[in-house]
Amino acid sequence: MVMMKQKLFFVFMVLGFSIILGGCVTTAEEETPGIPDSYNLEDYQEVLFDDFDGTDLDKSIWNRCPEWQRQDHGGYWKNDCSYVKDGCLVLEGRRGAEHLESGAIRSRGKFMQAGGAYQIRFKAEKKSGIWSAFWLMYAGASDTDGKASKDGEIDIFEIISNDNGRKYLNSAVHWDGYSANHKSKGAQYYISDSFYDQWHTVTFYWGNEYYVAYLDDAEKPYWKGKVSEYGGPALTPHYIKITSEFGKWGGPVVDTALPSYFLVDWVKVYTRK
Repeated sequence: MVMMKQKLFFVFMVLGFSIILGGCVTTAEEETPGIPDSYNLEDYQEVLFDDFDGTDLDKSIWNRCPEWQRQDHGGYWKNDCSYVKDGCLVLEGRRGAEHLESGAIRSRGKFMQAGGAYQIRFKAEKKSGIWSAFWLMYAGASDTDGKASKDGEIDIFEIISNDNGRKYLNSAVHWDGYSANHKSKGAQYYISDSFYDQWHTVTFYWGNEYYVAYLDDAEKPYWKGKVSEYGGPALTPHYIKITSEFGKWGGPVVDTALPSYFLVDWVKVYTRK
């Protein structure tokens, strides 16, 4: 009986201290809040930087994407359409001997991260039929659970030069695979002709509550998407993709405008301090 009283006294003491210190006793089922979102790079530390200052891709970071067919203009990614020249990554789009060809690189198997901040400095040409993109891709298999937690593809931007005469940056998240169960949500930021042939910097924040992307020094983001509306949070580490490809979404291909060149001066990635 004495031992039972001692045990009860100990339990009440623990509960009492828990209530005093924490206000309540939490359980394993209750969620722990994540780090609040920040859209200030001072709250981040740099973990990757590539200024393409060499004669070829930095193989510790990048691979060329596989040479397979992309989109509905019959274009293919080709290795020799992705190269480094004059301190820039060059993604070339051209008419090959057999089909359209363009360049694409990725960091799969070499650099992957979940969350954080991503930056790219680039220059794009206004060419119908081809678009260039900066995006993040999951490495595992997709599922059909209605959430983007394991398979959220995050498109920071796709530069669309001729969607029935409209020009914009398209940002989107895709999840639940790419067949019958595919789901997506996107947003468009319309641009003018003055956007092209100029250097721009995009800064993207992958937060717990929002996806936020800024163009150059603008005070307001060109994309602010509540994560809960984009399939919920993408939780798995993603790799980087920088690509150009031909497709009907970008308008008809004008051969006299080819070749096209998408230039990247540098890429940076940050994680929260």
